[in-house]
Amino acid sequence: MDGVHKGTGMPQNTLKDITRTDLAALVKVSLALAETLDIHRVMQIAVEGAIEVLGLESAAIYLCDGDDVTLGATTPALPPDFPDAYRRAKRVNYPHLMRANEAAEPLFVPDVTQVELSSAERGVMTARGLRSLLFVPLVSQGSTVGTLILGTSGRMYEYTADNVALSRALSALIAVSVVNARLFEEAQRAAAELICAYDSTLEGWSFALEMRDADTLGHTERSALLAVEMAASLGVPHRDLPQVRRGALLHDIGKMVIPDAILHKPGPLTDEEWVVMREHPKYAKDLLSRIEFLSRAVDIPYYHHERWDGTGYPEGLAGEDIPLSARVFSVIDVYDALTSDRPYRPAWTRAQALAYIREQAGVQFDPAVVEAFLTRMDDAHGS
Repeated sequence: MDGVHKGTGMPQNTLKDITRTDLAALVKVSLALAETLDIHRVMQIAVEGAIEVLGLESAAIYLCDGDDVTLGATTPALPPDFPDAYRRAKRVNYPHLMRANEAAEPLFVPDVTQVELSSAERGVMTARGLRSLLFVPLVSQGSTVGTLILGTSGRMYEYTADNVALSRALSALIAVSVVNARLFEEAQRAAAELICAYDSTLEGWSFALEMRDADTLGHTERSALLAVEMAASLGVPHRDLPQVRRGALLHDIGKMVIPDAILHKPGPLTDEEWVVMREHPKYAKDLLSRIEFLSRAVDIPYYHHERWDGTGYPEGLAGEDIPLSARVFSVIDVYDALTSDRPYRPAWTRAQALAYIREQAGVQFDPAVVEAFLTRMDDAHGS
């Protein structure tokens, strides 16, 4: 095709063609690329660094996505009326990009007015006001991941041996950064999907536990939701809130080992039966601590029966030695239990339950948590 040059027909070069100034510019771009694994930031750094290193006016990156190419980043910014059809299209609509990628060599178009362009190419050139173009494939480990397109606005541009060396060095840096960012993005997506699957499984476990006792259905989900809200308001870091929710959902998982005769007894438990019942936090810890994903969610299942005055179980901890998430959940758990029907008693009224919670501040419960809980309940009921 007349007016088009690709790597094999262009000035030959070696790394010695790159000057000290060029190397400094490449190092600057490389350091900037190394500071992030966000794919969008990587591409923006790449296009901005490319025009600075090569002294051009316009740059864009199109990423390969099967038979399609997707516009990843541009500089300067796109005009408001830039058509969406040019942001993602079939590769065949961009024949010059395809030729560069297939040859794995830079391809130079000295003057776009003197070559045959596809309608998509012509539309992009017109929208961007481009004259000379340089297509640089981004190749990593033998695979082309995208194309860096550099251009001038209005003026003709002469492609030199230095440009060949610089564009190849740039493309190698950018390609590796794009691949790493994509891998990181895929790993994050996979991790998020895995966590979602785990959490769905936990919800299933929680529901299955509640099915053993129809009187408590819905108690766990309600309590978990409120526990997360209150934990956040009392200073539990945002990153730890998922563990609060998981611990709340599984707070009674140790009870699956407790015999039904004790768990569902309609009347008060005997001293011997209480000895058995009070083992359920230890069963929960034994189970959850073996599962790495849940090891940081143990605090609520293990400690939510501790009391502020130190008379609780299983460890007899007192005051702030009890983990905050467990102190928060114990108030919520007791309130929800008191306001729910049980085989051995009818549900208490809201006022009765709140009065009991207030009375137990500094005895069974952390006073600060009680205050926050009462405020939360007043706000929720508009009183």
